[in-house]
Amino acid sequence: MEHKEIVKYYEKDDFRVIWKPAKCIHSEVCVKTLPEVYLPDEKPWIRPEAASIQDLKNQINRCPSGALTYVTKAPDKEIGHLPEATEIQVLPGGPLLVKGKIKLRATDGTIEDAEGNTALCRCGGSGNKPFCDGSHKTLNFE
Repeated sequence: MEHKEIVKYYEKDDFRVIWKPAKCIHSEVCVKTLPEVYLPDEKPWIRPEAASIQDLKNQINRCPSGALTYVTKAPDKEIGHLPEATEIQVLPGGPLLVKGKIKLRATDGTIEDAEGNTALCRCGGSGNKPFCDGSHKTLNFE
């Protein structure tokens, strides 16, 4: 699991959208919810100025993989909504969605802390194991 994670930031006023492309499972929740903000064929592809901060928060909280998160410069430093207990949901034909705080121990013993939403591969086809990369779609995994 030793890798340098790519993280991109997009800002609107005191609000910062954080995108971690390696966690994205291409569910398209972002694009379908706020097509005026998420423009996958353009650079930059995220334009937070095209929506209200509340609309951005609502959409980001729905990101199934946790590839999109946010912070505010407000003193409370909110990071979306985390459930009280860790929740795991099996998506039909897709990944395991883990919501909450987890510690992931790799086969080499390294530990990665994650919080928010994380999508874990169930199909075995991911090029980003143990995380889902959307490969289940092309494998017709059920």
